[in-house]
Amino acid sequence: MIKMSCAILGLMLLIGVAASADEIVIPLPAEDKQRINSLLGPGVLGSALPSGPIEDTGRYFPLVENVRTYQVTAGSKTGSKQTLSLVKSKRPNGRQAWRFQLTPTLVGYITPTPPGDLIMTAVSDTGEGVVVVSTPPNPFIVKGIKPGETRSYSQQVAVNCLDDPSNREYSGSLHGTFRYLGTYHVTVPAGTYDAVLFREKFEGKVGPAQTQDTQYSLFAPGVGLVAMITQESIEAFWIYHNDTTTGKVLFSR
Repeated sequence: MIKMSCAILGLMLLIGVAASADEIVIPLPAEDKQRINSLLGPGVLGSALPSGPIEDTGRYFPLVENVRTYQVTAGSKTGSKQTLSLVKSKRPNGRQAWRFQLTPTLVGYITPTPPGDLIMTAVSDTGEGVVVVSTPPNPFIVKGIKPGETRSYSQQVAVNCLDDPSNREYSGSLHGTFRYLGTYHVTVPAGTYDAVLFREKFEGKVGPAQTQDTQYSLFAPGVGLVAMITQESIEAFWIYHNDTTTGKVLFSR
């Protein structure tokens, strides 16, 4: 009985080693840490944890309708709270389409792909009547990406003003990178989570001027987006090229 128990224990240990063999701990680069701390607050991002490949994107951003409250930590509305929703839209062909509020007036359109990625096909600013369409779409969560891995992409971008949709003055091309920075202990008003961190950087020319930006997203398994650093206004960023970076943390679910 003792020999059998030892054999079972040994097998369990071997299975545990195999399961964690592809997990690594990635220290956060100083530049990223400084930017995240300055925009989310110094107490949000904690220690680095073991990270593995992203196998199920829906685990990190469940496609279930919900309404959540975020607290703004940086930007023109610092200190305020925003109630944001994830809503499913109906399409005649049965394809899933989701509207995710980034701010009360800024909406990203999330689509699951057959390989299992989540992509953001367009972003609209309902307050300003502006829609940005990127071809190919922006990555939101990429299936199979490994800790520390970077995926590069190039895309065409069209900024359409709904009062003059035929105007193509604000269009151009961007080069972007999507990097999986690892898993981190995260503390926000809604709780404490082990969340995966993604960084998206892009630069290029849209309209008359050069533009560039760096965005961050923290996703907790079974919960979704618990913190983000993104743009507050499409019109200001894409048309006027003003820095409207904002930070948000999950306040309540």
